[in-house]
This record gives sequence, structure tokens and C-alpha cells, in this order.
Amino acid sequence: MARQVQSVINLSDMSCGSRRSGRIIGGSNAARGEFPWLVSLTRRGGHYCGATVLSRRWLLTAAHCVCSGTNELLKPGQIRVTLGEHDLTRAEEPKSKDVRLSQIIPHPRHKCGRSSDDLALIRLAEDIVWSESVTPACLPDGPNGNTYTDFSGRLAVVAGWGWLGEVNSNGGRASILQKVEVNVLGNNVCQDWYSSQGKKTKINPGQMCAGEEQGGKDSCWADSGGPLMSSDGSNSMVIGVVSTGIGCGRPRLPGLYTRISEYMDWVQEIVRLN
Repeated sequence: MARQVQSVINLSDMSCGSRRSGRIIGGSNAARGEFPWLVSLTRRGGHYCGATVLSRRWLLTAAHCVCSGTNELLKPGQIRVTLGEHDLTRAEEPKSKDVRLSQIIPHPRHKCGRSSDDLALIRLAEDIVWSESVTPACLPDGPNGNTYTDFSGRLAVVAGWGWLGEVNSNGGRASILQKVEVNVLGNNVCQDWYSSQGKKTKINPGQMCAGEEQGGKDSCWADSGGPLMSSDGSNSMVIGVVSTGIGCGRPRLPGLYTRISEYMDWVQEIVRLN
């Protein structure tokens, strides 16, 4: 039976999800401009999280990326957004652009220091100018949509500038954007894997898992907030946000992502009304 074509939600004023063909852990260098909706968040002079462009003014990231400790939110002036980034150590061509923030909105149920409802929206202080290196992402149908799916059994790609290994001596943090292909797991399978390793982590409906049973392919620290992407043909949609996990790339301990489809009503309400 042919798989149903997945419809996408576009919150921007131009086409979304178009990418150029071409560590994360076990990954490889992404092509320049391959994921033009992925941006770098910088604090205290260094990259620390990723985010996804939704429209000219709005980005999507993990709520824990905008927390300061367990009780406070970062202020907009404490974070820098860099658009069109690829190599953190070199000047980009076309040039990357730093943009100021005007507002940070974590999901109302998220509590700093916890991993549930780990999603936040960032409003920019100026409009993004679209280019080959900066375009918006597509998002998936929500639970009430005609083509809603949990994506289990699909291959997906996660990208970011995070650590190349759980142990610093295995490669340190990436300077060039990394990507890796991982399997999306059903939450029941993921729960069984975690339990088999003696972990009491509870996988809730607002989360999803992606990784490999034998380990070796995963997101890691500083990949947080970045996108987990699924493709249908030439277009990609961002289906998850890098959230948490136990270590990086360990067997039967896949990465945990915020499941965007479960939060589409909230995302659309804020982005379209502001």
C-alpha cells in the first residue's frame, strides 16, 4: 500500500522545507545551506543551542535552552541568534547575520529543570530577509489533522553543532554543522528499551524517540533546540526538537525529542496572532 502523502503546515509567507541535496554522534558534515531553517543560539560568546525558523519573526527551540538555572528565564538580550550559519569558526559566504530577540515564550506548562513540554518560541526584533541560506521550515499536522502520524518506523535526520562524542576526548564540539540519520521509534518501543537498561524515564505523548538499538547515532549536548526532520520527496518538515536523553549514542537509550505535532495549536496561535 502506498504511504499517504504527509501534508505540512507553513507559518511563513514563502514556501517552506526546501533544502539543498547534498556530529552529532556518528554523523557527517552537512552541505552548506542544506538546512536553511536551522540557526545557532549563542550565549556568553559561544554556541549552546539550535533553533528552527518558522516565519520572518519567529523561531522554535527547546524551552530548556531559554532557562537560566531551574527557576528563571533568560532575558532576550542574553541570547544572540545567528542566521545562515554553517562553520562556527569561519566567515560565511553569503554572510551570516546576527539578529536581536524581542520576546521569549516558553510553553506554559514547562518548568525549568524538567524535560516535559520542552518547547519555546522566540520572537525576533526585526524581520528575516529570505535568501538561499535562510528559509522557513515546514511543520507537521496536529492530532486533529487528516494526515497526522506519529512517524514511528520512519527515518529522520537530526542536525546541529553539538558534541561529537559523550566523552570530550572523542572529538569535542563540532564547528561545521553535522547531520545524522536516525530511526523514529514508537513510544512503547522506546519505553521498553529504556526499561531494559534499568532506566525509570517515562516517555510521555509530548515526546518522541529517535536513535538506533545498538547506539552510535544520536544528538548530544549543544544540539538541544535543533530540529529532527522527516522528508517526503524534496521537502522536509521539522517533526521534533532535540530535548534530552541519557548520555549520547548509548545502546537502547535513544535521544528524546519534543513531538511538535502535539503542540501545533499553541505554536500556530502565537505565531499567527503576533
